[in-house]
Amino acid sequence: MPELQDYAEVYTISRDLPAQTVQVRQISRTSLPILYDKNLEVARQFDFLPKLGQPMGGMSGIPQMGFVLIDAQGIVQVQRVDIYFGRDGGQILEIVKRL
Repeated sequence: MPELQDYAEVYTISRDLPAQTVQVRQISRTSLPILYDKNLEVARQFDFLPKLGQPMGGMSGIPQMGFVLIDAQGIVQVQRVDIYFGRDGGQILEIVKRL
């Protein structure tokens, strides 16, 4: 069965220190590499900071979990909050195949 990484470059980004990513891996069920977003610059760029009325909406300084799919031209095609993005890799793969 093809893996998502066979079709696209895949990165996970977190504000957690690299040594603290165990919890992120457990919650999201991902085995992807996790890159450190210390100042939430990437989360802010892709609008993943919590908003009132959304899960984690009352929290600050913690990005929402989710994924962004960017095509080869650099255009965002899909942007979704998804706490189980690791478990939903098959769904993400289907979206990537359609792009």
